This record gives sequence, C-alpha cells and structure tokens, in this order.
Amino acid sequence: MPATIAAARAGVTTGEWAQTLREVFGEYRGPTGVGEAAAVSGEDLEQLRDEVERVSEALGRRLKFLVGKPGLDGHSNGAEQIALRARDAGMDVVYEGIRLTPAQIASSAAQEGVHVIGLSILSGSHAQLIPLVLQALADAGASDVPVVVGGIIPEADAAVLREAGVAAVYTPKDWDLNRMMSDIVALVGERHGVQSVAGA
Repeated sequence: MPATIAAARAGVTTGEWAQTLREVFGEYRGPTGVGEAAAVSGEDLEQLRDEVERVSEALGRRLKFLVGKPGLDGHSNGAEQIALRARDAGMDVVYEGIRLTPAQIASSAAQEGVHVIGLSILSGSHAQLIPLVLQALADAGASDVPVVVGGIIPEADAAVLREAGVAAVYTPKDWDLNRMMSDIVALVGERHGVQSVAGA
C-alpha cells in the first residue's frame, strides 16, 4: 500500500500501476466453474446431441466452439451458460474466462482450430470490440471462422454487426439455449457444406 500511495502522488496512472503489477505477479483469472457443473439432459438435448454427432462425423472431428468475453465486462453467467450447454450438447468447448483481448480470442481460435466463435458482451461495448475481434481473426488467418454474438444489443447495432460479418446476434429475448445451439450447429454445417437433416 505505501508504494501504491507513493505512485499515485507521483502521478502514475492506474493503467501503468496495474501493468507493473501484472508484469511482477502475472494476471489472475478467477475460476469459472464450467468444468464442474452438472450436465443436463432431456429429449430436446438428445436430438441436439445427435445433430452435433452427425455434423462432427461429417467434419472428421468433434465440432469445436470457442466462447469468449472480450473487453472489461465482468458478467460471466451468460457465457458460462452457453459454454455449458454446448458441452452438454457434445461439442468441444474452449472457454478461457473473462476480460480477453481481441488478439487473445483470435490467437486461441487459430491455435485451437475452432469451427465457430461465440462472443458474449454485456458491457455495451459491442460496437467497438466486435470489429476489433473480426480484424484480429483476419490478422490471425481465421477470418473464415463464423462469429456469433450475444448480449444486450439494440437491433440497429445488431444490423451493423451482421453487415460487418457477424453470422448471428442473440439478445436476452433468445432464451432457448437448445435453439441457439441448434442454430450454431447448423451454421457450422452450412459453412462446411454439411447438408442439413431437413435437406437430406
């Protein structure tokens, strides 16, 4: 504390102070509990699992879904619900917690070889952050990976995000997680030329 007070009196910014602490101690990421949560079941989920299995077989490997929270948004509940439902549906899920940079998300997507990216933003910064993530994906050679976004996003902003290349936008009115997962599986199938069950 004495060093912190001395730094403040010397005019050190919060960003400079925090960066120095990160360099010395590393960056803490609290546990999300996604891996410990109990799986859910039900008839709708069984149908979804069957579709994930079918698409995964056509892809030649398990459908892989990255769930990310860019920016300083600390609300992780929605992202964790999505990650859990995707896991329960049989997808491989990459979820590295909250407060990720666009570059971290893009790097993870490229390294993990994901089929789809889901971004959760409740901070109102979607108009600024989503284009940065899309650019970072292009820079990382992963611009072909579809991106879906969830959060409190006005329809006018959702239209702009779709025009920028976002495949789908979900808001709190889209409460049916199985329906969202079904949409995402269909999106991956479509991007990889996997015929839908309806079109089979």
